[in-house]
Amino acid sequence: EVVFRWVIHITTDTSDHSSQSKQALLLRGLPKLTNFFGVEYSFQILPIILAFLNDRKDWPLRASLCRHLPSVCVAVGRAATEQFVIPCIETALNDDVELVISEALCCLSTLVSMGLLTRVSLLGTEITGTLQSHIKNPTRSRRKKQGVIVRIGPLLLHPSRAVRTNAASLVFMSWQVLGDADAEVFVNQLLRPYLRYKPAFESIAHLIACLKTPLSQKNASASLRQLELKGIDAEIEISTKLASSLSVPSQKSVELVSRNSFKWYEPLHLAAAKDPKLSAPFFSLGFVSLQKVHSLNIELPTNTSNHILINRMDEKRLSGLVGNKDDMTDETITSFLNRPEVKVVESACKGEWGSAAVIDQLVPEHSSVHSKIQSLDVPPLSPSLGLVRSGNGPGISMMHHWTPKEDNLVGSTSVTEHSGPVNRLAVSDDQSFFVSASYDGTSKVFELRQAHESGGDIHSSSTYEGHKFGNELSPVRINDVAILEHSHSVATAASDGSLHVWRVDMVSSHQNQQMKRSRVSGHSVLRNINPGEGEVLAVSHFNTPSASILAYATQRGHIHSLDMRSAREPFSLNLRPELGYLTDMEVGSDKNWIVAGTSRGYVGLWDVRFQTMVKLWRHSRDSPIKRLTNAFGNGLDEASRPLLFMGCDNNEAALFDASTGGCLQCYRVLDSSLSYVDQSALPYDCLSIPYLESVNIPSRFGKRLVSFDKALQMTTRSPASDASMNALVGGINLRGPSYLMTGGSDHMIRYWDLNSASKSCYISGLDRNQPPPSFEQIQVGDNSRLILCRQPSTPPTSLMESSKLPLRNRQGVVKCDGRHLDSILDLKTVTNPALLLSASRDHTIKLWA
Repeated sequence: EVVFRWVIHITTDTSDHSSQSKQALLLRGLPKLTNFFGVEYSFQILPIILAFLNDRKDWPLRASLCRHLPSVCVAVGRAATEQFVIPCIETALNDDVELVISEALCCLSTLVSMGLLTRVSLLGTEITGTLQSHIKNPTRSRRKKQGVIVRIGPLLLHPSRAVRTNAASLVFMSWQVLGDADAEVFVNQLLRPYLRYKPAFESIAHLIACLKTPLSQKNASASLRQLELKGIDAEIEISTKLASSLSVPSQKSVELVSRNSFKWYEPLHLAAAKDPKLSAPFFSLGFVSLQKVHSLNIELPTNTSNHILINRMDEKRLSGLVGNKDDMTDETITSFLNRPEVKVVESACKGEWGSAAVIDQLVPEHSSVHSKIQSLDVPPLSPSLGLVRSGNGPGISMMHHWTPKEDNLVGSTSVTEHSGPVNRLAVSDDQSFFVSASYDGTSKVFELRQAHESGGDIHSSSTYEGHKFGNELSPVRINDVAILEHSHSVATAASDGSLHVWRVDMVSSHQNQQMKRSRVSGHSVLRNINPGEGEVLAVSHFNTPSASILAYATQRGHIHSLDMRSAREPFSLNLRPELGYLTDMEVGSDKNWIVAGTSRGYVGLWDVRFQTMVKLWRHSRDSPIKRLTNAFGNGLDEASRPLLFMGCDNNEAALFDASTGGCLQCYRVLDSSLSYVDQSALPYDCLSIPYLESVNIPSRFGKRLVSFDKALQMTTRSPASDASMNALVGGINLRGPSYLMTGGSDHMIRYWDLNSASKSCYISGLDRNQPPPSFEQIQVGDNSRLILCRQPSTPPTSLMESSKLPLRNRQGVVKCDGRHLDSILDLKTVTNPALLLSASRDHTIKLWA
């Protein structure tokens, strides 16, 4: 307290006998004083010493304060420095004495190097502020929101070399703190009025060499003030350019908000993608058409003319051409894209000399907008996919704690609905319909509401037979089906190597004043793809922030992709042929990874962001991978982990971590001959946990991953059991039940409770007099669990009591047998209401509650 009162006395003493040298000596010892006093007293000293800047007679005192001020800033912290110290130092930048200005710049450089100035303090808030507020009242917003770099910008042209050097040193220090990205985007833009060349920020000397000629000493103050106002106003004007106020929507917002696509643009886009000599079709669009086709938000300034640009296309004429397919020929499209007006805009975007002068002068930013769209590679809107909207059917909800009842069949299709095995099913996001994929070459659409209220008979509402056209002599199988996210569009993969994307058209029907239902009215073909690499075995769809990607796997082991918006291939992945043919593919819930399984028991994990295989595993039993499915649903924090349910031979499934190869849980059905064998007497294979063995990925592409003898041995290997699990559905829920439902070649559908084996049960598949299965859990090691299902066989009738004989043997009423008669190929859940769909090789689809 005594020392603090002594310091206050020296700093506030204004008597005639007071010596200013005492205050100067006090500033020299400021670091020791702040260390002695600590934070609390430093806050009390700070406003007192800042008052030294008001002493206009003693410039050495002002310079000394700027020199020693950082020591106090370290004690009071970043918030107090930005709130109280920076405004005072900025007043010192306008000092009449050059030495005070230089010391103030050095003080700012020291604060930047110590990390006491944030990014907002350096760049200001006007960069991220509203453009209209700057335009309406630029003076007021400029005083409140300027950053340090903007304030010291005019000092880069100061007559004093020392001031220029210190200002350049501060800019260079700010660049090191902000990084290359902010320096390129913001710092260069803020310093543009003072630069002759674009700096590379290699050194302070290089930055000084890029500056304009310094101002003369005569009338330097007035020139600096005028330059400051002119420079900032120029930056505000630049920021209002159309190219700077262009925003690109995400793919999800496009599909949920946009009402339709423009049919007249699709032929132009596809023709330009095939012929690289043609101009890109977006060069032929004016501002209005750019907004429509690319769904862009372009903020037009108030002084923009409504004049129609010379290169704006005639939408009515193109719409008429598209409507009449005979007139929309390749020659028509080529002549339209080769018009002189389109070539001029393309030349201006490429920077060819003199091209910009031909463009309509009323909107000079036109080529800038096209250049930005080209540099950002902004795709056009995808074809109309049939958007999922509220009111199109049952609402999407989370599945609550629901366990299917045993043999509780709600409905079934007839054996004549499909003339071949039903291989796959897909349910729409809004739960309004589901789609089947069959080996008879057709894909059928079923309304879920009609199926639930059918009373037992499920009938299709629409049939897609596009894969049959042109293949009348050779039968075509549909191997997989997927519904595009947030849409009513369907992708079907066929055995002839074709991939079709078609839309399910919905119409609304009013049952009464309160209820509005959607009904399937037909379908429309959107895309036809023929990769020519054998059969397309699997297909999946996912959205990214700016793309709608369709991933599909071919018989040759390639995983291709198609962007539905740009009609280009974002990535292509490869699986070696010696690993076997690809059986199933799964995209991660976070859209960052893809996993694929093969017929020889190999599992590949790719990072989609880098298009690289990061892991390759081999199943410990060389079991073919029948089915893969995500263990985590969307929206969970753990969804980034590649946890997968994997269906294999030997009638077992397992939960694997594809990043480590570890098996967390295994679900195994024992042979009926072992149903009554004690656990300690079971064979080792029945109690062991499978695992994924890591396979080294060679750096050279030509080196084989599997030797020829090993591949031949795996080809001729016979499974220990004929039964296999072909269908999986379920998930791990952190807030609710975790379950897995399986269907296999034994015609059985089982429900596995991942938390308690005693809650597991069968759903369908038992004979009339067959005993129900029992489930038991075994802990294997520290991190693995084994759940066994003991399924007794049907006992002979002669060994059963008469009271337990089936009704048909006692001549009673026999209940209809609702189980599948052949292998289960796919399972899907419906969340509202809670139902289960099953598809089988017996040509039927069944609905369970």
